[in-house]
Amino acid sequence: MKLFVKIGLLAIVLQVLCIGCWDQRDSNNMAIITVLGFDRITDEDGTDKWQISAFLMPSGAGDGTVSGSGGGGGEKPAKEEIVWRGKGLTISEAIQDFTKRSPRDSFFADANSVIIGERAAKEDLLTIIDYLNRLREQRPGSFIMVTKGNASRLFEAEPEAEISVSRDLKELAQGTARSTGIAEGVKLMNFTTNLLSTDRDPVAPEVRLITPQEKRGEEPAGPPKALLVEGLGVFKDAKLVGWLNKEETMGYNLITEKITAGNVIIRVKRNDKWFGFLVQKSKPKIKTTLIDNKLNVNVTLEVKGSVAEDNGIDLSPGEIDQVEQAISEQIEQIVMNTIETVRGYESDCLGFSEDLHRYSPKDWKEIKSHWRETFVDANVDVQVKASIENTGRLGQRLELKK
Repeated sequence: MKLFVKIGLLAIVLQVLCIGCWDQRDSNNMAIITVLGFDRITDEDGTDKWQISAFLMPSGAGDGTVSGSGGGGGEKPAKEEIVWRGKGLTISEAIQDFTKRSPRDSFFADANSVIIGERAAKEDLLTIIDYLNRLREQRPGSFIMVTKGNASRLFEAEPEAEISVSRDLKELAQGTARSTGIAEGVKLMNFTTNLLSTDRDPVAPEVRLITPQEKRGEEPAGPPKALLVEGLGVFKDAKLVGWLNKEETMGYNLITEKITAGNVIIRVKRNDKWFGFLVQKSKPKIKTTLIDNKLNVNVTLEVKGSVAEDNGIDLSPGEIDQVEQAISEQIEQIVMNTIETVRGYESDCLGFSEDLHRYSPKDWKEIKSHWRETFVDANVDVQVKASIENTGRLGQRLELKK
């Protein structure tokens, strides 16, 4: 009984002592970094250096908005994010090159996106990922992205669909791009895991600078420069080795992801007419076997969806089977193109070797030392069964009477 009394008293004392936050920091005293960009450049003196770019949230706008004043209440849009840039022989030196200009402490926990320039991704990827994992405040859930050319160019962008560029990037990576199949949001912790994997290579979404063309009258209807997340960068041996375009990225997602509520539109041709098939559900199944040291991969896809637009294609009950066959063949072609492109980079980012390692450890041991070469020479068979669950028929085709 005395023991329980002592434990109770100890608990009460600890509750009294553990009030407040042990590491409380006032947001007004912090320089909140929202996006980081990494580049390798050759300086004017011919020296190779790191160039680090950053978006900084203005003071008092940590939540993306600032409170309204006066009787009107409400909220006002946040101030435009500030761009910082620094150079140095090391990453730490380059970051210090711009943080020394601020009277506030730099805070990296809100950096939800990291953009890596093409040269840096090809030459010093491990250095970047190692630094990010060592950075105490860096979120393991931040998104890793790559871009063609230098990442610094992307910091010229302005927000288009959200209140800040950093929010735009985050929503594009984790929502829009993935649901439409044109990219794949990859978090730092997952990228690091695949980077260090002995049986799978990583990918990262491609982000690029675009110039919106929409106008309102004679004036632009949006920002002069914005960001788009589309496509994937492919890695091998901790180096960027190539790219997947929009369609190949769709193939990647169909192979590696189970789609349950997607907005993936597949363009299909039948009788010299194009129509749109909306993938709403997709279930991939991969089976790998090793026969006489030859890797055999069977990819089976069950795809269900609806016809988004028929462009005059006959969708009567008697024609549905033929239309489904056309859809299946188109998806098979997309998936095979993706596999062949990836094999051209000698990178197994599709998880085929990983599947063999997981389900046939004994066979994996035979190819462990040359798993990428084995994947490149593998026999691959793709089978797709597409089902139209909704034709979108109106009961009567819309036609103009002559």
